[in-house]
Amino acid sequence: MKSNILIKPLLLSFLFIFISCQTKQVKLTDQQEVTFSVADFKDKIKGGWAGQTIGCTYGGPTEFKYRGALIHDDTPIIWYDDYARETFELDPGLYDDVYMDLTFVEIMARCGINAPADSFALAFAN
Repeated sequence: MKSNILIKPLLLSFLFIFISCQTKQVKLTDQQEVTFSVADFKDKIKGGWAGQTIGCTYGGPTEFKYRGALIHDDTPIIWYDDYARETFELDPGLYDDVYMDLTFVEIMARCGINAPADSFALAFAN
């Protein structure tokens, strides 16, 4: 049931981005441009969300434990199949980096990119 919390905002974010996009050119400098397809753009977005979710999961066991210090190479970091799902079920607050972004994406999908600040504040509060 908890996984459904992220599904709606994630789908809304993809819908918002994909409806508003076709093949786009991204200007890097005055002389360089990169063009990619909508399919490539979708893949990049999915990869970004996956990376952010994996980063939250992977870094969870060390979060706030090594402030001002490097994590030693011999410190084990846990990872196994279904670890991300288990971690989300046991500690959903760890994913604040993901669900807060999705909250804001949902507002932009519903109210537009220039949504009033109070829309974001209300969504954040609730």
